[in-house]
Amino acid sequence: MDIEQLRRIRNKNVQQQNQLAYLEMEQEADSFRGQPEIYPWLLATLSKQRLRPSDGLLVSCKSVPEEDGNQWIGVWLTGNSRFFEFEVMADQVSGELLEIDAWGEFSPEISAHRRGTGETFGYLALRLLAAYEKS
Repeated sequence: MDIEQLRRIRNKNVQQQNQLAYLEMEQEADSFRGQPEIYPWLLATLSKQRLRPSDGLLVSCKSVPEEDGNQWIGVWLTGNSRFFEFEVMADQVSGELLEIDAWGEFSPEISAHRRGTGETFGYLALRLLAAYEKS
């Protein structure tokens, strides 16, 4: 089933929820990998953290428009399986980084069989990282 079909299902079972979460994560990672130049704020953030864009995945990202620019909130997963949460402010027009509000490593729960939800965010992200390493 593709991502749009899964989104249309109202009462998804656990497997469908996990598949949709994985596909959305994959879409985010593919978008950054395919066109990193449309994320100048993330390229600058990674550079300031001494991380290479080619050595990791953007696994979660959302934007909140604000008066001073766009607030970007997300998760970067490094090639050596370290998770970093970030919050940055970027110019609404140019996308240039204005400020790093938060950057920190965290350890999400990693489980393939969590009761009620199946695969956790951390497990799905690591599964996606392994898929990228194979290709």
